[in-house]
Amino acid sequence: MKKLGLLLTALIAIAAIAPAQKTGIIADVLKKSAEEKVARMQEVIGFDDNKARQLNELEFTFLLDVQKAENCCLCNRKKRIERLKQKRDRELQQILSRDEYIKYDAVENERIKKQPLWAE
Repeated sequence: MKKLGLLLTALIAIAAIAPAQKTGIIADVLKKSAEEKVARMQEVIGFDDNKARQLNELEFTFLLDVQKAENCCLCNRKKRIERLKQKRDRELQQILSRDEYIKYDAVENERIKKQPLWAE
């Protein structure tokens, strides 16, 4: 009887820990993806390191929120993701200057080639 109780306790503990490890791995991948995206954009557009740090945080939280919305069973995913995109867009406009924002948006949506941009 004691062995059965110990076995059940161990299985419950493993079941409780497993989703936490999966989320940690996903978060690491999303963080790396956001860092690579911002580094690429910084090379193309040429904004400063302070803005890059803010954009890293913004992109990472956006990706995490989208991932949570995708896994939500009871909510309207499409509507929630659209609201997240609008929120991210507003925050991008606050962080970047108008020219930088236009370039960032154009490169992200593949409207222009990903080469260094010069504004004169």
